[in-house]
This record gives sequence, structure tokens and C-alpha cells, in this order.
Amino acid sequence: MPKYRQKYGQFMVEGRKNVLEVFHSDWKIVRILATLQGIEGLKLPFEPEIVSRQDYAKISQMDTPPGLCAIVEIREWKSSQIDFNQPVVLALDGISDPGNLGTILRTADWFGFRQVVLSKDCTDVHNAKCISATMGSFTRMQWVYGDLTEILENKNVLGCFMDGENVGAISPDFPAVLLIGSEAHGIRSKAEKAVKKRISIPGAGLTESLNAGVAAGIVMHALFSQIKLV
Repeated sequence: MPKYRQKYGQFMVEGRKNVLEVFHSDWKIVRILATLQGIEGLKLPFEPEIVSRQDYAKISQMDTPPGLCAIVEIREWKSSQIDFNQPVVLALDGISDPGNLGTILRTADWFGFRQVVLSKDCTDVHNAKCISATMGSFTRMQWVYGDLTEILENKNVLGCFMDGENVGAISPDFPAVLLIGSEAHGIRSKAEKAVKKRISIPGAGLTESLNAGVAAGIVMHALFSQIKLV
């Protein structure tokens, strides 16, 4: 599928929730493929191409094929299109698990943090597991891949570390960039150069670290609460 995405500039969105989110967005749908069972009870804007369950299973990227998918045109943004005047821009360093990335994007959408910068080696947002985990939130996001050190230069970057200040006890300046690393490596030394303040999540210290998606959600909630107070 990565080769298909690169060749045709399209990606697959599966499942009712995700497909309906695309219908209600301004993303361009190229075609709809569905089984009769997959569209039962649904009112779609245009007629899908009906396929058998056996044929759908061959193209599905899900363990349990949902019987409904949209082929959607890929969008690309430039780093100059990221609005760093937003209260919080999200930056991700080395997030390799597509489920974690999708969860982080979904959570960021919840808090209204819809501008995202990703290191070049982050997993592809268009990965099927990532798209599925966003539950349609990807349709409201803008993201770019690039060199974090260059893109975040001279920005007010808050970086998540084990030894940082308690994120619940600080009063950060906004706008800010929230930088989150992977579970395995955290924020790596190159991206760390952009960090202006180190923050952390206090805990009982009985486990080595938090899941990246969980940690991102906690920190985003803390920053969102501060924004509401400003």
C-alpha cells in the first residue's frame, strides 16, 4: 500500500465512522467500494461500487473487513503553512507506531490542536492503522514532515522528558509548540536542541514510562486547561 500511495497519491479510508467523516469534509473522494452488508442502512452522497465480501476482504487492511472504504486523494502541506500563532502546535519525534500516532492526532483534534509537525522518520499518517485510530480526526488536521530542529528554530518549544517540570504546575507562555518523543527513545538529542522548557508528568514512579499516546493526552489536557485560563 505505501507504493500505491506514492504512485497514485491516494490512500484508503475504511469503516463507517471514518468514511462518513470524509464525506462531511472537503477532502476529495475518488471512489467508494462497499459490500451490500457494509452500506446497509447508510445514505451515501453518491453510489458506491458494490463488491462481494470475498473481493472486499482481499483489499481490506483490517483484521475484520468493515465492508466500506473510500479512496481519498492525499493532501500535502508545506512547513510555511503551519500556523505557529495557534496556542499550541504539536511536534512529534520518531513516533513509529501507527496506532499511537492515530490516537495522538485524535486527541489533539479534541483539544483543537490541529497543526502538527513530524520528524521525517515518523510513521506515515496515511497508514491504515493510523487513519483508523484517528476516527476521522485526520480530516481536520494539517501536518508536515521535516527536520524538527530547522522547523522549530526560535519557537517556544515545550519538550516532554522524565526529568522536566510538572506540566500541571507551570504557567507556560503561548503560543507554544508541544514536542513529544517516542516511548522507546523519547525526544532525541537533535530535536532536543529546539526545546526551551522541559516538562514532565508526575507519577508514583512504579513504571518506566507511559504510552506515547497516553502521555500526549495528559500533557495536551494540561496545556488546554492553561489556555482556557488565559
